[in-house]
Amino acid sequence: MSNKPSSRPSQPGRRLRWARVAVAAVVFTVLTLFFLDFADFVPSQAVWLTKIQLVPSILAGAFGVFASLILITLIFGRVYCSVVCPLGVFQDVLAFFGRFFQSFAKKPRKIRRDYRWLPNPFKCRAGFLVLAVATIPLGLPFLALLEPYGIFGRIAVSIFKPLYLLGNNVLASIANALGSYAFVYIPATPESWAAFGIGLVSFAILLVFAGRYGRLYCNSVCPVGTVLGAISKFSFLKIRLNADKCVGCGLCAKACKSSCIDVQYLQVDASRCVVCFDCLTTCRQGALSFASGRQANVAPNAVDAPQSAAQSDARPLDALLSPRESEQVRREIAAFDRSKRDFIALGVAATTVAVARSVFGADETPASEAAKSPESANSAAPSETAEAPAADKPADYGQTPFKREHPIAPPGAVSFEHFNKRCVGCHLCVAKCPQKVLKPATLEYGLRGFMQPRVVFSLEHFCNFDCVICGEVCPAGAILPLKMEEKHLTQMGRVVFIKENCVVYARNENCGACSEHCPTQAVKMVPYGDPEVGLTIPETNVDLCVGCGACESICPALPYLAIYVDGNPVQLKAKPVPKEEVQEVELDDFGF
Repeated sequence: MSNKPSSRPSQPGRRLRWARVAVAAVVFTVLTLFFLDFADFVPSQAVWLTKIQLVPSILAGAFGVFASLILITLIFGRVYCSVVCPLGVFQDVLAFFGRFFQSFAKKPRKIRRDYRWLPNPFKCRAGFLVLAVATIPLGLPFLALLEPYGIFGRIAVSIFKPLYLLGNNVLASIANALGSYAFVYIPATPESWAAFGIGLVSFAILLVFAGRYGRLYCNSVCPVGTVLGAISKFSFLKIRLNADKCVGCGLCAKACKSSCIDVQYLQVDASRCVVCFDCLTTCRQGALSFASGRQANVAPNAVDAPQSAAQSDARPLDALLSPRESEQVRREIAAFDRSKRDFIALGVAATTVAVARSVFGADETPASEAAKSPESANSAAPSETAEAPAADKPADYGQTPFKREHPIAPPGAVSFEHFNKRCVGCHLCVAKCPQKVLKPATLEYGLRGFMQPRVVFSLEHFCNFDCVICGEVCPAGAILPLKMEEKHLTQMGRVVFIKENCVVYARNENCGACSEHCPTQAVKMVPYGDPEVGLTIPETNVDLCVGCGACESICPALPYLAIYVDGNPVQLKAKPVPKEEVQEVELDDFGF
């Protein structure tokens, strides 16, 4: 019987890896299609996949989900990072394509992957975690900018969706030329150019790092990875090295995207291992296993590490590899310089902090605007009347500019304080809004609301009176789900009428478009001027207004609108729409 070791990976390892890949592929595909709003392929019930993300579940108060994720981590390790987290799976996808394109490169050494052992960058990880958590009370958005689910959402909505729409429009042009109308043209403009820039930079960084260094972001920057990594050190099941079987070939370390396998000292850093099982499929000796401490022969301790390293150097590599392959492995391990990896990790940290300071350091937006009381907000916009005669028109009528005092938060946001603290800027509500009135903010909310959605009305685009989708899809509880009756009375803003800009006042022409489109009778037409002319002009009632923007979206006044909506720092409850009295008429006869 031959004692030559097997040249094929173990079957259990291959099954574990393919099972993980299959589940991760399903979760990632469904989440991506959900962000791209493929309603025909992904049912609305798939929103539960967004509810099991770690940081959004904490912000939403879903402590049952949070406890379940912690329990899973204590048993299986960081499977969340390799199966549930869309950004983690996305980095694996980028790494896969990096290997694919490397095979076609003329000089593959220049884009060679560098997955080998990296000392645990504890200070870097702890620094970003402290930065993300400690700046929350200060109103700084670092947690939302570093949180993996939010990063993936911004990339999907700002980069993937315009690309998908461009492809759709190309097919629509071809189909129309052939006389088919199977495809409909949809504008592919990004929801916000600022969000497009942020998403493009994030995508470029991940593309370079994931393609070359694997999970460098997950194990050096990501606050979720740091927290789960600290818990996974105590997990029941881990990737373990059998010192008696390991020959020190280094194949497992070269395949580890987390750079957590130290072949020299036969150690696996469980805090960085994302349980992808790639190492199990590369080890040809069966020295690696996913097992508990009692079931596996764990590597020697730190005291015996130098002796084990010397023994591993003496083991023949020719038993598993050809002489050429074994010599190449030895040469690469000998040439490896750990300082390069340390420099990369520290460079990422320094660059991120420098960019954050340059972008956010000069902000002087007063925080007191969001703290204004509802009474002061409503007192700033009293109901307008039409008492001024046409003879008193100023010379520059129709040219009165306006400025919103406050942005408009989505219905169900409760208040700026509630909304800004919980939103991670994933832009899922932006992608799912059927009226396309949700846009990523820059500094409209102040610094703390960077990249969070705000309501922006445009021509024929307003918040549908009977739509509650944004609250249903929000995973972080920033936008609370509303029943239809609650939505009809939620006042996210208040109507403001500028009589000098109205076409009735400026041109002595009838209009009434704003009143016709108002669903709550907050805008109604009243007689204006000479009764014989029969003109009517809008009159507003802010108590009935819900801030849907229907009046603003239809106003024809140019160059400045005559009616617009200003946001409420604290969303109020509007009065119900008054019911019209219906008089019953009794007929004694048919009349003929």
